Amino acid sequence: MRFPSSLFRARLTSAFLLFLSPLALTLPAQEIPSGGVSLVNPTDIATEAGFYANDTANGPVATRTAVTVTGQSFTTAAQVATLNPTGQFYSSAITASTNRAVADGDIVLLHFFMRAIETTDETGTVVLEAYFEGPPPAYTRSLSVRPTANTTWTEYFLPFRVQGNYIAGAAGIKFGFGGPARAQVLEFGGVEVLWYGTSRTLEEMPRTSFQYDGRATDAPWRAAAAQRIDTHRKGDLAITVRDAAGDPLPGATVRVRQTRHAFEFGTAVVASRLMNPGTADAPYVDTFLELFNAGTFENDLKWQPWDGAWGAAFARTQTVAALQWLQTQNIVMRGHVLVWPSVRNMPDTLTTRIEAADPTIPQVILDHIDDVMEPTTPYLTEWDVMNEPYDNYDIMETYGYEHMIDWWNRARANHPTADLYINDYAILAGGGTNTAKQDAYANTVQYLLDGGAPITGIGFQGHFSAVPTGIPRIWTLLQRYATEFPQMKFRITELDISTDDEELQADFYRDLITICMSHPQMEGVQFWGFWEGAHWRPASALFALDWTAKPAAIAYRNLVFGDWWTDTELIADQNGQAAVRAFNGDYTYTVVYGDTTATGTITLTSDGAAPSVTLDVASPDQPTIVTQPFGTTIAPGGSTTLSTVVSGNPTPAVTWYRNGTPTALTTPTISLTDVVESATYHAVATNANGSVQTRSVTIGVRAPGTQTEKLANISTRGRVGTGAAIMVAGFVINGTAAKDVVIRAVGPQLGEFGLPGTLADPRIRIFKGDDQINPIAENDDWSPDLAADFATLGAFALETDTKSAAVRLSLEPDRYTVQIAGAQDGTGLAIVEVYDAATGAPVEMVNISTRGEVGTGLNKLVAGFVIAGDVPQQVLIRGIGPTLGGFGVPHTLANPILRLYEPVPGSAARLLLTNDNWGTGDTTAITATTSTVGGFALTNGSADAALLVSLEPGSYTVELAGVADTTGIALIEVYRVP
Repeated sequence: MRFPSSLFRARLTSAFLLFLSPLALTLPAQEIPSGGVSLVNPTDIATEAGFYANDTANGPVATRTAVTVTGQSFTTAAQVATLNPTGQFYSSAITASTNRAVADGDIVLLHFFMRAIETTDETGTVVLEAYFEGPPPAYTRSLSVRPTANTTWTEYFLPFRVQGNYIAGAAGIKFGFGGPARAQVLEFGGVEVLWYGTSRTLEEMPRTSFQYDGRATDAPWRAAAAQRIDTHRKGDLAITVRDAAGDPLPGATVRVRQTRHAFEFGTAVVASRLMNPGTADAPYVDTFLELFNAGTFENDLKWQPWDGAWGAAFARTQTVAALQWLQTQNIVMRGHVLVWPSVRNMPDTLTTRIEAADPTIPQVILDHIDDVMEPTTPYLTEWDVMNEPYDNYDIMETYGYEHMIDWWNRARANHPTADLYINDYAILAGGGTNTAKQDAYANTVQYLLDGGAPITGIGFQGHFSAVPTGIPRIWTLLQRYATEFPQMKFRITELDISTDDEELQADFYRDLITICMSHPQMEGVQFWGFWEGAHWRPASALFALDWTAKPAAIAYRNLVFGDWWTDTELIADQNGQAAVRAFNGDYTYTVVYGDTTATGTITLTSDGAAPSVTLDVASPDQPTIVTQPFGTTIAPGGSTTLSTVVSGNPTPAVTWYRNGTPTALTTPTISLTDVVESATYHAVATNANGSVQTRSVTIGVRAPGTQTEKLANISTRGRVGTGAAIMVAGFVINGTAAKDVVIRAVGPQLGEFGLPGTLADPRIRIFKGDDQINPIAENDDWSPDLAADFATLGAFALETDTKSAAVRLSLEPDRYTVQIAGAQDGTGLAIVEVYDAATGAPVEMVNISTRGEVGTGLNKLVAGFVIAGDVPQQVLIRGIGPTLGGFGVPHTLANPILRLYEPVPGSAARLLLTNDNWGTGDTTAITATTSTVGGFALTNGSADAALLVSLEPGSYTVELAGVADTTGIALIEVYRVP
């Protein structure tokens, strides 16, 4: 096998360089606008402009060499090697001064190409700083960006507006190279600096914005990943409820609530912050415990801080105390790191001894492994035995590679059950194209296995640049190692992404975690920090310094505790069973039957779980209806089924009635075939203690294309907030002619119905189509002229309410949006209503959707609608929270639940159906129907809710709430299915 040679280290001040192969980065094609005038003098900035190398005691900060380029629009580039980074980009720079005066507000475009040649950065990329700077003493910068690049020639378009007025030669474009954290070699060329004055705007200019392969919401990898997640990360949970005699209790309510994931979602933490949180970082502990079930000490277990070489902030007594506390919090901890085998990462006290090849060093290393593992073994489940061997190999070259095997054996002797990992960077990052390093990593693992080392895991550090590796490529790389090492566990050990594009960062974190969650060998994903105040790369953190959640934190929370979190309410079926496919992990469950409650806990794996719960109650003597039947509409000669679930003691007999006449059908579920005419059906359940009747439903018969049922009056009640929490209702008008509608937003009058906290002064704005800027109509206080319309339409009167809003409009077929807000940012409970004011016109309203703030109690979102016609109409009802977050809506409802009711004269409304997670229903039918009605797709496996049901003509109410009374912004939709 081949290992790195020390010859590779000679070039860049003892830092080994990664030699990267080309990466194809696809960016949208852009063109330079006409009219630009060159703003700098040199013909080629990359080779002719002034260069400041900055000689230091260790040599120059950077060097520049002209190189020939082929296959590009330019033939010469500057190769700049940063040899002695100072942390300040301007410490070595190329400067090109302006050749003309520029004025404040002028538009300038900087255009150039760059690629990486060699780098030791964990992201596999190089970086420079490009800036347009005025003269001293102000040094005003109109542009200051730090683009990164991998081995592909990457094109950059960086437009900016000049700040200040400068004579010719006073300002200039500069490229700085002194600031990267590690040595690097880059090439850049094709530089153009074009001045447009005021002839162009910034909006007209091309601009580089980076993507990654697989970011699109319809990327093919997503469906495959969702299927693998369902297979490998979920199990069937079936709870059977029985009475004291062992008989099933259909109709029992079963609440299943997840408390912990089996998959490990972790982060690097600092022992001192856990044990002694200060005022500024007070939320550190609570946020960590809220969001993660696993962790790693970023530095506390490394050799130097463990020995006390890093000062008072690092002490082994504190580290062990933190591990003990974390164990009480049920946090799974991994150790990092036993051996980091280079001189620069070993204790300073060993430097001269290693350089002199002191033969006692191998034993010193083994002694350190004993020293750090003995007091920590009870609290750690795994270790990184060796870190970054590809460019940290001094120990192996000096003493022999066979010593690596000794390290694993010594670790196993100290901890017989721990998983023992190898860990390295730039295997997945840098475009995932460093095949030399990928091959060497696999060779190292194989060498360890061949030598009998008890290695059980492969760690992939996840330090990504602003141009992260595409998701399909990451999957391909994981599969490469899975094929070679099917017995190995995998883990993303150090995840971050260095970019100022917070939306891209959020999307990439979400997608990387998703593809990893879908891999059966992946044990977990660990961020390398989560707060800017304690992060080696603050821009990569989930939370800002003031603890504001960045988009990445919101995306992570929505994914892990929304889409991938099971918290649902079920009804036991005829056999007393309540079943759900749920994410693996720990659960509590609560079973309620009448006044009797039972609780328990269970751990779910992919093998499933089927606990049985016995309640000390008897089945009810009198028959009860557990599940009501639903009608449908079919073509002449078609077939269908009707079903109900009943309970009672003794078990009731069931008889079905057709048009009021009893039939010979006596099972809870019946099949109807060759149906040629419409009819109504209901079932009667009878035993010695009484009888009960189901709701009456219709089996309608209509030739295809002749159905005329429609949604008539539609409304939504909810809390109106401010900003993103105002109420936004949408509806669609189909047909070929205009339709008259009455739209109302009612607040004060709701108080007459006993509703507290109503919106004092609603106002509405109506928008058409995609134009959400220019309203086609708006109203604050309704006109008395509309009172007659209210009466005709059956809407409740607003006689004493002068502050509610209402309009009558004639609307062409299209999509419409109604914004409901409070005057002067008022908040409160309101209802938005859309009435069909032209009954009989050949147009129809086909759906309503309302986005609003979902609260608790009376502040839930409640939608009402009327089905007009003679036979059942199929509708799709959706309650959307997590997927809504993917459209940039903040603070979405993490786990919506839908409840569908119908009125019962003289009694409380009857609950017909409920749904918590749409994945528990017929996902194939819901997905196909969503496409048919034109709705956006729900994220596979998300906690959004959906019902697909056929309903009799009449009025219905849908309640959208949060499971466990959670709150947030959500969207409720009702679609008529054609």
